Parts: sequence; C-alpha cells; structure tokens
Amino acid sequence: MEHTVVIYTKVLAGLLLLTLLTFLQPTLYHLTPGKTAGIQILIAVMKIGLIGVYYMHLRRETSYLKSYVVMAFVILLIFFVIVGIDVVDS
Repeated sequence: MEHTVVIYTKVLAGLLLLTLLTFLQPTLYHLTPGKTAGIQILIAVMKIGLIGVYYMHLRRETSYLKSYVVMAFVILLIFFVIVGIDVVDS
C-alpha cells in the first residue's frame, strides 16, 4: 500500500511539472507557432502516457486491451493527419 502511494505521488508530481512546462514553454522559448504546437503536443502525449499507464492501470492489462488503446490512438492520429492535410491545402 505504501509503495502505491509513493508511485502515485511521483506520477502526480510529474503531471504537475509537465502542466507547468506546458504553460511556461511559450514564454521561455520563442519558437514558431508550428514548433510550439509540436512541443505542446509532445508534452500532452507524455501526460496521456502517465495517466494511461498509472491511473488507468494499463500497465497490468492484457495485450488484448492494450491493442484497443493503441488502435484508438492510431485512429486519432489518422484523423489529425487528414485534418492537417486539409488545413494545409486551404
């Protein structure tokens, strides 16, 4: 029980630090809007990974359920690529 509390506390601290980095990154590094958006998406993906692995307990799930999660992310990625192509073309 004590080990679990320590892990969740570390994950919460990591999520809070990543959230702080999300807000501070544009002011600390003056990048182009595209690069800033890319970094923001990367930070969001890291937060999604921490939440999925620790709070949704995907670390201990079967590979069958993990494949559903991966499939959902792939479909979401395809959606973003299609929308991105449409935005660039217009």
